[in-house]
Amino acid sequence: MLTGNYKNHHGHQSEYLPLDYYDIHLNPDSEISIDVQEERTVMLFSLVGQFYVANQIVKEKTAVKLTSGNKVIIKAGDSPAQILFLSSLPLHETVAWGGPIVMNTREELYEAFDELDKGTFLREKINY
Repeated sequence: MLTGNYKNHHGHQSEYLPLDYYDIHLNPDSEISIDVQEERTVMLFSLVGQFYVANQIVKEKTAVKLTSGNKVIIKAGDSPAQILFLSSLPLHETVAWGGPIVMNTREELYEAFDELDKGTFLREKINY
């Protein structure tokens, strides 16, 4: 688990958009069953190898958004698999995406790229 909650394990949870984010490593021919709250949106991404979900193969470097349900069963094929599991409440808002920037409208996206070009996109300097 990278963040969120899994059974009785609790990691960091954002107060604005609660997210469960798991880095799952499966041995060949193994599986994991994950309980999911039905009101949440679930996405899986295959980092290494391929896996099966709902008897459908998901090839390496592929993202899938799942339909609603209360359980996800992920099965590895005949080789190891590494899968990212993301679950969160749906945003219920429009999304405009361009490269590394995500906004709500195309106009906001154009404005963000204009600010990026002018050097005014970041309004606060972050010190490490």
